[in-house]
Amino acid sequence: MEPTSLGTVVFYLPGPGYGYLRLHGSREEFYFRRRNLRVPVVRKGDLVRFVLRDGPQGYVADGVELAGLA
Repeated sequence: MEPTSLGTVVFYLPGPGYGYLRLHGSREEFYFRRRNLRVPVVRKGDLVRFVLRDGPQGYVADGVELAGLA
């Protein structure tokens, strides 16, 4: 099982299908695309879990899903 990180969606544009999220407790932001989501849509301010993957232009957030507070 891969280690997951917590973050907050900074913004997401559903039309073009991309956005950025901020790593919890830091100022680092990571890009993600619609194909990286495990949920139909995310919104600004959503708390999410994700895995960092090395992409061609740096790290990207993958497997983005809502972080349930259960």
